Amino acid sequence: MPPDTRELYKNVPSLQFDEDPRARLRRLPGLASHASARSRVPCKICGAASRPFDRVDFNKYCNPENPYEFGYSGVSVDYLRCEECGFLFTKLCDAWSADDFRNFIYNDDYAKVDSEYADVRPLRTAQTVGEWFRGAEGARILDYGSGAGWFARSMRHAGYAAIEEYDPFSAPQRPQGRFDIITCFEVIEHSPDPRATFSDLLSLLRPDGCILLSQTLQPDDILAIRGSWWYLAPRNGHVSTFTEDAFERLGREFGLRFFRGETIYGFAGPEPGPHAAIALQAIGPSFTTVRLFAPQANPDAPIVSADGRCILWHRCEIVGGRPVRYTGNHRRLLWRAKWAPVSRIRVHVPFVHQAEDGFAARCQMSLDGELVPCRLVRGDIAAEFAVDGKTTGEIELVTPEPVVSARTGGRSVGIAVPFRAGCVPAAARKDAGEGE
Repeated sequence: MPPDTRELYKNVPSLQFDEDPRARLRRLPGLASHASARSRVPCKICGAASRPFDRVDFNKYCNPENPYEFGYSGVSVDYLRCEECGFLFTKLCDAWSADDFRNFIYNDDYAKVDSEYADVRPLRTAQTVGEWFRGAEGARILDYGSGAGWFARSMRHAGYAAIEEYDPFSAPQRPQGRFDIITCFEVIEHSPDPRATFSDLLSLLRPDGCILLSQTLQPDDILAIRGSWWYLAPRNGHVSTFTEDAFERLGREFGLRFFRGETIYGFAGPEPGPHAAIALQAIGPSFTTVRLFAPQANPDAPIVSADGRCILWHRCEIVGGRPVRYTGNHRRLLWRAKWAPVSRIRVHVPFVHQAEDGFAARCQMSLDGELVPCRLVRGDIAAEFAVDGKTTGEIELVTPEPVVSARTGGRSVGIAVPFRAGCVPAAARKDAGEGE
């Protein structure tokens, strides 16, 4: 590198030149897929295995055009993603104190990475939510994570007199009693322990109340864009990001149903009170995710149709470091599923490989005979159904014509579907080099 360039970058920690990079590269071990398996940690939401996902610099912030406007810090932030619920998180801040957060994230520079935090976004949200809550002016409301307090002040001005504020940094006086509605906007993505945060929210909620929170969910193509997603921004304090599945599981753990909205999401028990019911009506339908996996029976042998003519599923094998079963020469695969009492479900069939490009996207799915097209959502084949009044049903995946080629080893295959995390047959564990 020319001397003038070295001089230019000499104070950038991530680009120090004390050691020739070639020397460090020589010390690297060879690539091995099982190295990723050893790096798995339990998901903070559901406990399933989470794999290394991507690494960004600490200075990356929420700017889609120029996320490194302020350069590199030299501190790498590793994110992991759950194989089951899709929760995406970093462990960087798990041991941080409140002072650490004040010093490293919520310091005087925070306004440079989130200029709308203090007033613009809270005032805009209050205008929307104030209209949604009409008829619930008498509700006792708590704004949890209230920041500078503009949301609560605007809501009082709109007629919601019984609204209080709580923020561990700006309004640390803990509120007394319980509330009909708790708002928690643009907060939970900042929590390194979202289950503890949710538990704290619940401790302040009346039994017939509801929690409303907002957070930008992972996009459908997160597995393609990975760390370039604009919202994956440690300098903004975004240490936890969710899917609908992760949110629904979090609520279910505490006995709450999940209500899916566009940007704001709700949680409530089975019998919301009148104030909570008004708030939830504006959010969207109660919702859950149903995830379907490869069958566990007879992992060392294919599963065939009743007449023995078709292979429904090939034997278990390892693809991409995960135990899977390929679908066979039969185009129709059936599961019997059950779910919680909700208004809508989205059925997911995860896959780690497809016989040819575009194969998965051409699948269709039916629930009790209602056939709908599928779409790809975060690496899964997915379809959505209205299920008011039903909690069980037969789900059928209809694939395109299976493919036979050299790429498929001369077999007739479709997609490689993994086993449910934690339910991997012993034979597959041995094949993966993990043993029993």
